[in-house]
Amino acid sequence: MRTLQTQVKLRRLIRAFGEARSRLASEPLERRLVGPLVDRLLELAADVRESWRREALLRPLEAPLDAYVEGSLRTVELAIAGLRQAGADLELLKSDFELAALPLEMFMRGLDAEPALQRSA
Repeated sequence: MRTLQTQVKLRRLIRAFGEARSRLASEPLERRLVGPLVDRLLELAADVRESWRREALLRPLEAPLDAYVEGSLRTVELAIAGLRQAGADLELLKSDFELAALPLEMFMRGLDAEPALQRSA
């Protein structure tokens, strides 16, 4: 399993982002919640990035595919950081986050399926 550790960390981040966004939406006046929630999400995102870095060292991707992963991770981090802004559009940030994180998860699953396809060829 080439990306299993990264997938697990990414799923944890996706779940945590959903919970944090829901909490912020239900308690919009509690701005003191934002800092610790965003800090935790950024910490989880850093864990995903570090896990990916370690796994990519073992089997590097071609440059365009690596750029896709890096761009997706950057979009995820920017969506998380956007939660800190007063008056942030939580739905827009949720959409940005999901448009980057969910396809990235599927992409990583595909990377794990790739060796099985190559062996049968």
